Amino acid sequence: MRHRGGLSCVDVSCAEAPCTGVRRGDADSGGVAGDGPTPATPVRGTRGLAVSLITLGVALVAAVVSGCATSVTGSGTAPSDQLALHSSEVSVSAASAHRHDATVALCRTATSSMVVMVKGYNDFLEALNRFHSYDKVGDLDDRARAALIAGADRIRDARDPEVPADLTTPVNTFLASTTRLEDAIGAHELTGLNPVATRWSTDKQAVLDVCARYLPPPPGIATRTSAVVPVPTG
Repeated sequence: MRHRGGLSCVDVSCAEAPCTGVRRGDADSGGVAGDGPTPATPVRGTRGLAVSLITLGVALVAAVVSGCATSVTGSGTAPSDQLALHSSEVSVSAASAHRHDATVALCRTATSSMVVMVKGYNDFLEALNRFHSYDKVGDLDDRARAALIAGADRIRDARDPEVPADLTTPVNTFLASTTRLEDAIGAHELTGLNPVATRWSTDKQAVLDVCARYLPPPPGIATRTSAVVPVPTG
């Protein structure tokens, strides 16, 4: 507060503004001097208003920050039991996918190999029924045996420990029947070939029945139902 000519003045924002106020003597007596300055209500400067607004703004920001800080609860990491459960589910899913892929791969290899095996055997059987002699079938017996051996080897290589037993069991049975059929042809069996070939055809169909759940059966997979006809006598 400044004093000028006995007047008590309130500081204002502009230095050039005239100072107005009430004489102390007049204020004490309750009168107004006729030739003195006009009484005026003290005015708050813009500087004081700015300080008040800044103070209010700081208070509001502090309240908002405080509210944000208390609105988030919990931890930034998942509980260990949830992580373990998630890892277990991922492992089970991966194992299931591998099992399915291995099963489909085995079926695909088995069925495609069977097509070649069946064709080789059917060609040989047709010639054998026509001539009733291995000596007259040319190399069809050797071709049939080669097809059986090659097909069985491909199927063995396609087996996987993850393939379920409902497929591996008939596959292994079929492989054993294939070996018996190949041996029977190598021994130049005639009518003795019939029970071996019938069993081989039955075991082949057992594999196809399981694989039908995963793949459609390929064409040309049927074994001929005709058996070796005995040599006519008389």
